[in-house]
Amino acid sequence: MVDLKQFLAAIDEFENYGIAREVTIQALKDAFSSLFVKKNYEDTRVNVDIDCEAGEIKIHILKEIVDNSKEDELDDNIEITLADALEINPEAMIGEDLYIPVEISEFKKADAQKFKSVFKQKIKEAEKQAVYQAFSDKKGEIITGVVEKIEPNYTIINIGKTTITLPNSKKIGDEQFTIGQHIKVYLSEISSQSGGPSLVVTRSDGGFLKRLFEEEIHEVYDGTVVIKDVARHAGERSKVSVYSTVENVDPVGACIGSAGTKIQKICSQLGKEKIDVVEFHEYPGLFIAEALKPAEVIGVHIDEETHSAIAVVKNDGLRVAIGRKGINVVLAVKLTGWKIDIKEQDTAISEGITFLTMDQMARKEQDLKLEALRAKLLKANEEEQVAVPEYVEETPAIEETVQEVEEVVTPVIQEVEEEKEEVVAPVKEEVAFIDQKVEVNLSQPRVSLADLEQQIEQDKKKKQVQPKKKFVKKEEEEEKPQVKEEKVEQKPTFNAMPIYSDEELEEFEYEDEEENNYDDDIDYSDYDSYYDE
Repeated sequence: MVDLKQFLAAIDEFENYGIAREVTIQALKDAFSSLFVKKNYEDTRVNVDIDCEAGEIKIHILKEIVDNSKEDELDDNIEITLADALEINPEAMIGEDLYIPVEISEFKKADAQKFKSVFKQKIKEAEKQAVYQAFSDKKGEIITGVVEKIEPNYTIINIGKTTITLPNSKKIGDEQFTIGQHIKVYLSEISSQSGGPSLVVTRSDGGFLKRLFEEEIHEVYDGTVVIKDVARHAGERSKVSVYSTVENVDPVGACIGSAGTKIQKICSQLGKEKIDVVEFHEYPGLFIAEALKPAEVIGVHIDEETHSAIAVVKNDGLRVAIGRKGINVVLAVKLTGWKIDIKEQDTAISEGITFLTMDQMARKEQDLKLEALRAKLLKANEEEQVAVPEYVEETPAIEETVQEVEEVVTPVIQEVEEEKEEVVAPVKEEVAFIDQKVEVNLSQPRVSLADLEQQIEQDKKKKQVQPKKKFVKKEEEEEKPQVKEEKVEQKPTFNAMPIYSDEELEEFEYEDEEENNYDDDIDYSDYDSYYDE
């Protein structure tokens, strides 16, 4: 049995190098399997079971159980007869795999050397993979290491899980290190190769300076100030263009700090290198003037076609604009992306060069900002209008719904129209009949004035004797049913218009009968003297 404490301590030691316990155990299994394969045949099957809690390593060779009749064709390396299998495992069955245990004590010294070689190879592969996984997400970041070894052309730096090489060409100027010194490097590239992960580090890249700004200046870290670009000549001078995302924050002042305290912290990590922080401008003329600082630019001529510019400085400012060894203008060209030529004011006037002053360029930039804002608003408006076709695409479904509704409603409307015709037709016939009666009545001869006066006098007489009608009403009511039946036969002779109902016509007839009966009981001879007077 393996010494449990030593076994677990060895696994923990690998974990300190970034190799997980599972990776180490798998490397052990692969080493044992490889040992048996090399010792026997390539098709040998091996099962390795490692129990870390108990400190046990169990190794078995797997062989397939075959029928005894195939003994002559048996492959001893991968097969075993049922008879031999039953001696090892009484429950063995044909077709199953027989696990034949192997003791580690059976290994020889040569086997141990082979196992060690394979295991070290597996661990190295696992270590390389662990390093790649540890740094794969740190590309473009600053990592800190310790100088481990200094060579004439490069410096070896230990970064914990592995070591990296920093070439002299990637240093800041001619800086010198000492063994054990903690330094910061910028991880510019990482790749996985057959020989292991390749880590490329540098201290001269512009990304290194940008990350230093983020570490030392809070406004850059939280995004209040944004670094637009960096132009760098490591060890000599660098130019950093910045702009603010907050209206009332000065981006240059936020990076320099009170009395230059913030920028000095960064410069102290770069040796003798100087840093110019300039404000980024949308209008290229203003940006070029800023990039040429500390020179004082009074105007710029822009040529859009050739993407070049002529910066006009004061008569005594040419040397400052160009800089020592031309570094100032070279960095300005790299920072702005424009080809820049510098002329003094008198030279530019004598050559007839027209240029825009700083105030004129400031107004140009303001116009550009307004135009950008207008374009942004138009784009937002277009995006809102693009959403309209989504509703238009749904109109076919609406038309189908309307069509379905029409199919249901149309039969109902037709039925209503038919019922309307059935109701209106009798009314039309009735109106036609009334029109006919009216025409007949109009064709009758007119009544004379004398006849009308006589009729009026008769009506007056009837009204005067009307109270006596009450005495005969009961007798007439008793005879009413009989009279009604007799008068029904005379109904066709009654000249009434069809617009009255039968009940109304019967009532009219009943009133006429009362009046007629009333006249039969009156003796008009008693009133002769009244009429004679």
